[in-house]
Amino acid sequence: MTTPLPRQRRPYRFAAMAVQCTWCRARTGELCTNQRGTVDRRRDVHSARVIEFAKVMSTRCPERICQAPAGQPCTLTPDVHQARTIAASRPTNTTP
Repeated sequence: MTTPLPRQRRPYRFAAMAVQCTWCRARTGELCTNQRGTVDRRRDVHSARVIEFAKVMSTRCPERICQAPAGQPCTLTPDVHQARTIAASRPTNTTP
């Protein structure tokens, strides 16, 4: 018995589309929109989304099957694993 190959998805137009936009609430993989959600931004994404993506990419992916180091995209999907997004939003206990 053969198993079907996993569906391979193309990379996003903008790397930051791998996370949800915190400004316009565009979902993962969707272009950012204007305030009313009626017109897509085709030239770029909101700066809030770029900042969120940079924050998420600065953490190591805790997903057991991925383990992507900081600065490297998650494996097996163009999206960022949800565990990595959650790990990036947790405060750290370190003191300077």
